[in-house]
Amino acid sequence: MQATSIRQKLHQYIDNSDEKLLKMMFALAKEYNDDGDLEYEFTAEDIKLFDERRQKRLNDESKSYNWQEAKNRIIGKAR
Repeated sequence: MQATSIRQKLHQYIDNSDEKLLKMMFALAKEYNDDGDLEYEFTAEDIKLFDERRQKRLNDESKSYNWQEAKNRIIGKAR
């Protein structure tokens, strides 16, 4: 689909949408256009914590999980 057809279709959706869809589309467009909000700088404390966690992982002092184990823990099957 070309940009012009997408634009036309979006205008149709907007013209016929309810308030909920309008708010969602507005939030999406706002986030997309607010470039300044996308950057995040880690603090020295964050970096220190990352380094500590990395070192524990490299020394086999922390547990890692395969996808199925992680999924089971997330949905509460393994405790």
